[in-house]
Amino acid sequence: MKTRSSHPFHMYDEIMLQPEYLKKLFLSSKFQNYDEILNVLKNSKRIFLIGCGTSYHVALSSFSISQIIFKGENKFISIPARELMSPNFSLNNDDVIIAFSHSGDTKATFDCIKMSNSKGCKTIVFTGDTESRCAGSSDFVLSYGYKEDKSLAHTITYTLSTFLMLIIMGKLARQMGDIVTNDIINSVAIQLPSLFENVINRRKDIKKLAENIVSEFYVICGNEHTLGVAYETSLKFGEVHYTPTTYMDIEQIFHGPLVMCNKDTAIIVTNSNLNIEERIHELFRATKNIGSKTVLFTTDKSSISNCDYVFHLPHCHELLVPLLYALPMQLLSYYISINKQLNPDHIRRDQLPYKKAREAYE
Repeated sequence: MKTRSSHPFHMYDEIMLQPEYLKKLFLSSKFQNYDEILNVLKNSKRIFLIGCGTSYHVALSSFSISQIIFKGENKFISIPARELMSPNFSLNNDDVIIAFSHSGDTKATFDCIKMSNSKGCKTIVFTGDTESRCAGSSDFVLSYGYKEDKSLAHTITYTLSTFLMLIIMGKLARQMGDIVTNDIINSVAIQLPSLFENVINRRKDIKKLAENIVSEFYVICGNEHTLGVAYETSLKFGEVHYTPTTYMDIEQIFHGPLVMCNKDTAIIVTNSNLNIEERIHELFRATKNIGSKTVLFTTDKSSISNCDYVFHLPHCHELLVPLLYALPMQLLSYYISINKQLNPDHIRRDQLPYKKAREAYE
């Protein structure tokens, strides 16, 4: 892979490619035979969604989607790969493990797949590399159609992994007799590429926003369907522009964390839930007293205006929120990085101390 030294970096290209690859994935899924996988999922008692880093955030966002689809009958559980290896879970042959791994070579994920196999679990890996060691150790392999991220920021593969999981869950709902839900998922999934294009076409607004919210510390807040997005955004901020960043549920910032914020802090809220707008309004009213910058990414149906900056996203079905709301955060991460004259593609793996640090744990 040829290294780039200026904009557009590979991260930018892969963000731009997302609408195209979403279309390809949606169409290709129409012709895939998932019957064996769906039967395994249908007959399981528990389905664990696992991963590390961005892949774990795919698991979180996928769990959010599963809650909408299956509600009180939901068998899906999201958990970091290493934590599932605890004996407290008592894994057995009634369990299914769905592992997300962009490279298919993540150590903790691979170890978890091997351990799960030894317990009699069925294992499924979502990956770009179908010849990787995770793929070779799993009972089933699902490819989302993008083999290898050129940027280590993992933007396009977060999106495609989560989107493929949405499609699989829709087919599972149909397998379980809920034809209506599957039809709804198909009807909203086909809208996602154009929703992405809508946001991408407004990237200059996000670029300007990145210039206006330069800070020494960022707090990313999510709620319900955007909590996985908050996790992922916090990771991206740390990886591509190295700024200290944390994430939390919107309500939790009131219960202690607000005292670590000041005029050098930017508080970024991602929210699609109109039912908690009053609480968000109170958060922004509170932060006026400590001087923190405030940013809201929300639906175009929102009426909140008492923050410094608002970016309205096109209204979408709640099933698409974990996907659509990640996109402007990817762009924001990218533009903050290039404003700081950094290369977002390498996440410091081109720097010797960080390369040695990685070698110490891999």
